[in-house]
Amino acid sequence: MPASTLNIELTPVPVINGKPARYQSLWLLLRVYYAGHTDHPDLPAYEIRSRFPGKTNGRMIISRAFEDFRDWGVDVGWGWDRSIPISLLNTRNRSRGPFWLDKKGSRRIKITAGGKKASIDALAGFLGINTGQQPLSPLAYAMQDVGYWNNLTQAMRLAKDGFAGTNASGVAEHFRTTRLAAHDHFQSALSILKESLALRKQGQIQLSWEALDSLSPFLVSDTEDDHESMAAFAAMAGIARAWNLYMTEGTRAAHVEINRLHADGRSRLVVRYNPRVRFEYLNLKALIFRAIALELNDAPMAERRHAAGQSITHFSRALRAAYEADSIEAAQDVAANIGLSLWLLWKNALLDAPSGTAETTVQMQSLRWICLSEWICDRFGVGGGSVWNTVFLLRIVRGACSVSQSPTLEQLRRFPPLSVTQVIAGTKPFHTAFSAAKGYTDWSSVIGFTLEEHDNGQARYETLQLANLLLEAIWFYTFENGLGSPAIKATERLAVLLQDLSAPKRRFFRESIRTLPDIVQSVFEEALQDA
Repeated sequence: MPASTLNIELTPVPVINGKPARYQSLWLLLRVYYAGHTDHPDLPAYEIRSRFPGKTNGRMIISRAFEDFRDWGVDVGWGWDRSIPISLLNTRNRSRGPFWLDKKGSRRIKITAGGKKASIDALAGFLGINTGQQPLSPLAYAMQDVGYWNNLTQAMRLAKDGFAGTNASGVAEHFRTTRLAAHDHFQSALSILKESLALRKQGQIQLSWEALDSLSPFLVSDTEDDHESMAAFAAMAGIARAWNLYMTEGTRAAHVEINRLHADGRSRLVVRYNPRVRFEYLNLKALIFRAIALELNDAPMAERRHAAGQSITHFSRALRAAYEADSIEAAQDVAANIGLSLWLLWKNALLDAPSGTAETTVQMQSLRWICLSEWICDRFGVGGGSVWNTVFLLRIVRGACSVSQSPTLEQLRRFPPLSVTQVIAGTKPFHTAFSAAKGYTDWSSVIGFTLEEHDNGQARYETLQLANLLLEAIWFYTFENGLGSPAIKATERLAVLLQDLSAPKRRFFRESIRTLPDIVQSVFEEALQDA
């Protein structure tokens, strides 16, 4: 054999060219080799996480494997573009896969078992791959172990409740367990898609991307049982990609992706006839239009106003799609989006309302949408422990107050926010989530109770949500009680949290603090220096 041949002996002890090999690295090399000789030319990254579920750091496994590949003199590629030479591939994205061997590298590998050439079935056995076929019987599916559905249900419930959000890998672990129990392509794809969506809602964008990459091989399935469902999965995957881009690269990148989805004939039909997918499409499209209207200050006003109108129109259609799909959680989500968007776009003079419409009329209508959303969360147990509705309500309640740089306390109090009593009277019958029956007498008591729930572990709010709640706490504590201990503690706490936020988010909070009295700003700046 040529000197460059890589001789791999599987039994009794796996060796490469007569030397012991790290099992995980050898497994990965052989699994890539196996993929290239069977159904798929690529090995998706999720296969590695599935094979080593107890290893939480998949990147470390992959990194060590590539060190071994270098020592063995074998080139393994990664990514979807095979036209790029392996030496030029970006190692930063390597852990996302998929992994592959070119023909030259594959020919160099010679695999034996007990000194004899190993068959593909023998290799599958070493890798732990079950190559047996399911019996084609009407009872085959119904007689499967229902463990997969139990695992999927539990993972979805944990993600919905928000419990897994306290652990960055919690959601992934639950869905990984589900994926390992899958019996077919549909079940694997379903669990991966659910995992990606849940991780995105938890703010774990990198993990969400990795799950989406794992989904790609399943979207080309040609089996009769999978074909119809894969069209819906492909459409949802496109929406998930657009969401991740929206949260990482901004409005324009998300807009391009969502428009690409609409240009695909098969996905366009799914959006038209599947109300749940249509809701996701319309809701995100509305958010993109809202961002265009509010963030593109250099755009012509006519373009921004058109985007504002499109935003409200798409939110309205999304609400109808949510109820058509019998998804009460989607309904509460879009109700909150309508409330906040209506107020923000009106406040920035980007919407036309009927002649004579007062600012307080739009303000109260916006609050009714927010209260409807929170009422649904309260009655139906949905919402995933989010605090956004409370933040939105508080921000709209004080939204008509005059904002100036560094006001005195007297100037700040010259324009009072709507009172709890006014909001309750104006939002009936959806007022119960913020009613006096819960002990709410003023907005400070609402904030204090909400923060106490988080601090006691009854609810867990991710960093951005908590930072926004603290901003409202600072404003209302200062307005209602002056710069006492509650306002100072909230200010110092927000300054510490800012270290964990992105630069644009930090800029928002710094600018917001400047609309409060000088003494609040001084406490904030001192706390920033000490953090």
